Amino acid sequence: MAQKISWLEPAQDAITLVEINKASTLYGAYSVLEEVASTSDGEVKTSANTWITTYTDLAGTRTSWYKIRFYDSSTTLYSDYSDPVTSEELLRLCSVDDVKQTIDTVGRWSSDDIFKMITQIDDMIYIESGTPVHAIWSNVEKLDSTVQRRYYVGEENIYRVDRVFYGTTTKTEIFLDDSYKVNSRYGMIEVLPVASSGVTLDISQDVEIQYVPNIYHKLSLYRTCQALLEQVDATSGGETSKELTVMIRKVDMVETLLMHKVGVQLSSDTKYYDGIYGVNRKKINQNFDKNAYRGEYGWD
Repeated sequence: MAQKISWLEPAQDAITLVEINKASTLYGAYSVLEEVASTSDGEVKTSANTWITTYTDLAGTRTSWYKIRFYDSSTTLYSDYSDPVTSEELLRLCSVDDVKQTIDTVGRWSSDDIFKMITQIDDMIYIESGTPVHAIWSNVEKLDSTVQRRYYVGEENIYRVDRVFYGTTTKTEIFLDDSYKVNSRYGMIEVLPVASSGVTLDISQDVEIQYVPNIYHKLSLYRTCQALLEQVDATSGGETSKELTVMIRKVDMVETLLMHKVGVQLSSDTKYYDGIYGVNRKKINQNFDKNAYRGEYGWD
């Protein structure tokens, strides 16, 4: 199954080559797959040629990973590598760096090992909790005749906003940086105006926000650390280490908090439950006066 990758046009006209590197895993060993001309005639960019910004790997698979770098013919130097990309969607509830900052991983697990464990743990969390983990919707409204663009998800200090939609029965997805910005600290998004590549909102529409509460981030992180430490204990005599005991307590603490939180919410959330697409989706009645000052700082 072939895989097509793409990149943005270089900022420098002297870029003449694009080096494409490939690996079988995100943190695996990357090797040069191909060097392709950056322009249609292989020369520096002029008005007579066009940039080439795509490449198709005929031997690629859904889990193949790629990163690129540019060659500048004027300096005879390569740029830094791009971030790795793949066609597989990667929305994880915690990161490899999070795990490395929580427990000692040096000489025990590779980044690939950690990433695979996060994936296994997150799969189970999504089975338990539903997908998305949390979502809210709100009516678009006006304040003093001005259509409001700032929307609160119902809690502060969230881990991440995953997806945002707007519309009525048929909704359109809008994207981070292009059409909205996020304030994770105060649990808000702001839909950008059309002049800034955003969208036109009116009071006949709704805004839906799918997001990850910070407590699910902690659940994923601590469960991943626990699972990794259990592997170590199982291969070193089977006795529970102090390190694992501490992590088990952290998992228990988060699970208890989550259980209490869900129990309190259920009775009020069911009023706006959508029986078809209602998994973890509730209505939030916005207070736009508060949104204006609560979200004054902390935008990503």
